[in-house]
Amino acid sequence: MMKETPVAPKIQVHHLDFYYGTKQALMDITLDIMPAEIMAFIGPSGCGKSTFLRCLNRMNDEIPHTRVVGEILLDHEDIYAPAVDIVELRRRVGLVFQKPNPFPQSIYNNIVMGPRSLGLEKGSALGDAAKQLLQEVDLWDEIKGNMSLPALSLSLGQQQRLCIARTLAVRPEVILMDEPCSALDPIATLRVEDLMRELREQYTIVIVTHNMQQAARVSDRTALFWLGELIEEAPTAQLFTRPAQKMTEDYISGRVG
Repeated sequence: MMKETPVAPKIQVHHLDFYYGTKQALMDITLDIMPAEIMAFIGPSGCGKSTFLRCLNRMNDEIPHTRVVGEILLDHEDIYAPAVDIVELRRRVGLVFQKPNPFPQSIYNNIVMGPRSLGLEKGSALGDAAKQLLQEVDLWDEIKGNMSLPALSLSLGQQQRLCIARTLAVRPEVILMDEPCSALDPIATLRVEDLMRELREQYTIVIVTHNMQQAARVSDRTALFWLGELIEEAPTAQLFTRPAQKMTEDYISGRVG
């Protein structure tokens, strides 16, 4: 009987430290993120979850006086190597923000701006791609196929799904989501969660959430951050029912945090 070939991690993080000026925000983080899975980061406010998420596509580079020590590999290549093309990295590793941030333009322009500027699609192919993406995020029927509608006329939940479609438009491999449902009502939240489960078949997804129930519902693996340290990482069901660390048990039971 042939042995199955082990699946290589999509992202590998080795001994990562991160600094805002002289303040150390992340301490010795080592973590693997596998392809076609949803990884959730949980922990109290200010524990480093979002900082770590933004390290994965170098969004923290936009903040003055920040510094990274350690290594992050995407498909075994160091994303902090001097020759890395930041634009290409952020195409491959997209980010969906906490609050929906559509451009104040039409739905169509929101989706095609990225692929048009990168030369991924041209002419009528842009419209076909936009329609397909709107169908993927369950917006096509809701807007009745009218892509000329202003993006800001959509509800918050619809705007967030549009932002996800905009991220998908540039053909990413990894989708980072920084509390993508925190501004949404429960029904809109469930729509986005359903969408995440569908997308995991094609993409690696990493989500930061304060909602432990959400992590339990949607993720394959969960990591607990605490004061800049990675306390524990495990399959989600295991972490929530049989945590290895007392700190994890105390946090998910509500005794701390």
